[in-house]
Amino acid sequence: MSPASQTDPPARRPLKILLYQPNRTRLDQVVTELKSAGFEVHADVAPDLDSFQSRLRDSSYDLVLNGLQFASAVHELEQQRKRAEDAATAATAKVQALFETCPLAIMSLDLNRNIRLWNRGAEQMFGWRADEVLGKPLPTIPPGEEQEYEQLLKAQFNGISHAGVEVHRQRRDGSLTRLSLWTVPLRDPQGAITGNVAILAETADARSAEQRYSALLAREEEARSQFRAERRFRQLLEAAPDAILEIDAAGRIVLVNAGAERLSGYSREELLGQSLEIMVPSELRAKHVHHRRHYWEDPNTRPMGSGLVLNVQRKDGELVPVEISLSPVHYDTDTHVTAIVRDISERKRAEAQIREIQERLTAELTATNQELAMRNEEIERANRLKTEFVASMSHELRTPLHTIIGFAELVAEELEGPLNEKQKRFIGHIYKDSLHLLELINDVLDISRIEAGRLELRKTTFDLTAATDEVLATIRPQALAKSLHLDETAVPRAQLHADRVRFKEILYNLLSNAIKFTPEGGRISVNTEISDGFANITVRDSGIGIPAWELSSIFDKFYQVGSTTRGVKEGTGLGLAITKQLVEAHGGKIWVQSDSGQGSSFHFSMPLEGTVRERDDEDSGC
Repeated sequence: MSPASQTDPPARRPLKILLYQPNRTRLDQVVTELKSAGFEVHADVAPDLDSFQSRLRDSSYDLVLNGLQFASAVHELEQQRKRAEDAATAATAKVQALFETCPLAIMSLDLNRNIRLWNRGAEQMFGWRADEVLGKPLPTIPPGEEQEYEQLLKAQFNGISHAGVEVHRQRRDGSLTRLSLWTVPLRDPQGAITGNVAILAETADARSAEQRYSALLAREEEARSQFRAERRFRQLLEAAPDAILEIDAAGRIVLVNAGAERLSGYSREELLGQSLEIMVPSELRAKHVHHRRHYWEDPNTRPMGSGLVLNVQRKDGELVPVEISLSPVHYDTDTHVTAIVRDISERKRAEAQIREIQERLTAELTATNQELAMRNEEIERANRLKTEFVASMSHELRTPLHTIIGFAELVAEELEGPLNEKQKRFIGHIYKDSLHLLELINDVLDISRIEAGRLELRKTTFDLTAATDEVLATIRPQALAKSLHLDETAVPRAQLHADRVRFKEILYNLLSNAIKFTPEGGRISVNTEISDGFANITVRDSGIGIPAWELSSIFDKFYQVGSTTRGVKEGTGLGLAITKQLVEAHGGKIWVQSDSGQGSSFHFSMPLEGTVRERDDEDSGC
């Protein structure tokens, strides 16, 4: 807000006029025009000429008008008014210039204590712009001094002025400043107080003292910071577990810490000022002087003696293995070197112990490996002998068994004469048990061949449906004997590339197990799906199931899962082991899902014709 818009026009003294009554109508017009021009008029009207002349002698008037004087008087008044306005305008411009350029803070408050004037000096002194404070309460009163401020305002609004009153005011950043205050009441043309005008200036003593105090605080804080930094450095230096030394260009020790005293065995006083070579082994001191001078030609941060064994010689002559790091420190007129020396005695001892343990363990491991190798050879030899023995015994056993089975069949045909019922029953037992024994011998022979790596697969391409039907036809009488429902879903038309006999053996073994472990009246199903070049076949039963803890061992050799539905364990425990080996030999997978009392589902996959050919091509590098 500019001062021109805020400064009131110069106060005018009321204009006292003597009028002659006969010219009353015309003179009333004069009074009206004077009032409209801004003059306050007090008109004294004389009713007759005697009264007019008497009043003119006895009183003092600014303007005496009669009919003859009227025109010239009006003109003179208009000229006076214009001169007054020009003077007021000039005065306002001067006040505006002084107001804006004055370095002091100038402000004005109205009776509502709101700011209506705020110059640039106030902006610079307190930090608030004029547009931020105009029309608002004064923001510079510090907390706790509101009462003193109110007393000053009341005095000013009651017409009292102040000159050089010392006050404290608050800047925008929260800092306080000590000022001198001058105030005068602000009045309207009628003399009524409408507010105040205040001028504030920083006292020279306060400004100088504040500057000196600030400088003193800055120096004190700098000194404290430096002292804290030095103390912190000294504490860190002394607390460091490593030895720290500072060496000047002449090789003299100028600074050490407690770690250097512990490492060297010398006291601080004994080390300071001494040549660094006091801590170098005696036989290396001359050579070390040469190395030190060479380092000073190009000082840089690096480890000392990379790849070398370094030792510090203590005061008592003991050599201590160490690691040393060097770093130059540049001062204004000089360069020193800081050496950090770490005692690695414990590490060396630990490394020696570790090497000793490694050597001992290596020797023990070598001996153990040799022993294991010998045992493995013995085990392999024993396995080989066992396999050969089992294979030989299987052949030897199969020959008389075939003879027994053959003669039992001949006797049962009654070609040499009729048999009574008891004889027929005996011959039936002989025949049935001989077949069972032959099946067991065949299982043992198969597992021996697989373990010996002599299992040969005669792969051909054959119809999946036909092979499955043959196995179902073979196994169905056994299912009917236990009143089991044997279901088969429609088998997709697909060509397998596998050993046809072994495929039927796999499916037969799984169906035979399902019949053994499914009670009478149960259900067995065979499902087949084609996916990703494989036929996925599932044999599912409603039998007694397999406990969860036995599932991981179900395909192990000689492992039998509980009893069959007849309450006895049957077979050798080799059926599922052989089945797994045969499936994996074809490149397929086999797995089981089951739980006690919930039945079992055995899944296995066999490759289709195209899948096997593609794999054969990849294996051959085509």
